[in-house]
Amino acid sequence: MATETLAFVYWSAMVVLFFFWTYGIVSFGLDLKNKIIPGIRQYWRGRQRIKEEEEEEKEQDEREEREKQLY
Repeated sequence: MATETLAFVYWSAMVVLFFFWTYGIVSFGLDLKNKIIPGIRQYWRGRQRIKEEEEEEKEQDEREEREKQLY
Protein backbone atom coordinates (compact mmCIF):
# COMPACT_ATOMS: atom_id res chain seq x y z
CA MET A 1 0.00 0.00 0.00
CA ALA A 2 2.76 2.47 0.90
CA THR A 3 4.66 1.67 -2.30
CA GLU A 4 1.54 2.26 -4.39
CA THR A 5 1.03 5.64 -2.74
CA LEU A 6 4.69 6.49 -3.19
CA ALA A 7 4.56 5.49 -6.87
CA PHE A 8 1.39 7.56 -7.36
CA VAL A 9 2.99 10.63 -5.74
CA TYR A 10 6.15 10.12 -7.79
CA TRP A 11 4.31 9.87 -11.14
CA SER A 12 2.01 12.76 -10.22
CA ALA A 13 5.04 14.94 -9.48
CA MET A 14 6.63 13.90 -12.80
CA VAL A 15 3.47 14.80 -14.72
CA VAL A 16 3.31 18.22 -13.04
CA LEU A 17 6.99 18.88 -13.70
CA PHE A 18 6.62 17.74 -17.32
CA PHE A 19 3.66 20.10 -17.74
CA PHE A 20 5.65 23.12 -16.55
CA TRP A 21 8.68 22.06 -18.60
CA THR A 22 6.53 21.82 -21.74
CA TYR A 23 4.79 25.10 -20.90
CA GLY A 24 8.18 26.82 -20.60
CA ILE A 25 9.35 25.51 -23.97
CA VAL A 26 6.11 26.56 -25.69
CA SER A 27 6.23 30.00 -24.04
CA PHE A 28 9.81 30.49 -25.16
CA GLY A 29 8.91 29.52 -28.72
CA LEU A 30 5.96 31.91 -28.78
CA ASP A 31 8.09 34.72 -27.33
CA LEU A 32 10.64 34.14 -30.08
CA LYS A 33 7.94 34.14 -32.75
CA ASN A 34 5.93 37.11 -31.49
CA LYS A 35 8.46 39.40 -29.78
CA ILE A 36 12.13 38.65 -30.31
CA ILE A 37 12.26 37.88 -34.04
CA PRO A 38 9.99 40.84 -35.02
CA GLY A 39 12.10 43.09 -32.77
CA ILE A 40 15.30 41.98 -34.49
CA ARG A 41 13.72 42.52 -37.93
CA GLN A 42 12.54 45.99 -36.94
CA TYR A 43 16.02 46.82 -35.65
CA TRP A 44 17.61 45.69 -38.93
CA ARG A 45 15.11 47.71 -40.98
CA GLY A 46 15.82 50.77 -38.84
CA ARG A 47 19.58 50.37 -39.29
CA GLN A 48 19.14 49.98 -43.06
CA ARG A 49 16.93 53.07 -43.19
CA ILE A 50 19.49 55.11 -41.25
CA LYS A 51 22.27 53.88 -43.54
CA GLU A 52 20.23 54.78 -46.65
CA GLU A 53 19.46 58.24 -45.25
CA GLU A 54 23.15 58.82 -44.53
CA GLU A 55 24.07 57.77 -48.08
CA GLU A 56 21.40 60.05 -49.57
CA GLU A 57 22.60 62.94 -47.41
CA LYS A 58 26.18 62.29 -48.49
CA GLU A 59 25.17 62.22 -52.17
CA GLN A 60 23.19 65.43 -51.73
CA ASP A 61 26.16 67.14 -50.08
CA GLU A 62 28.41 66.00 -52.93
CA ARG A 63 25.91 67.33 -55.52
CA GLU A 64 25.72 70.67 -53.73
CA GLU A 65 29.51 70.87 -53.58
CA ARG A 66 29.79 70.15 -57.31
CA GLU A 67 27.17 72.82 -58.07
CA LYS A 68 29.11 75.35 -55.98
CA GLN A 69 32.29 74.50 -57.85
CA LEU A 70 30.53 75.06 -61.18
CA TYR A 71 29.46 78.61 -60.24
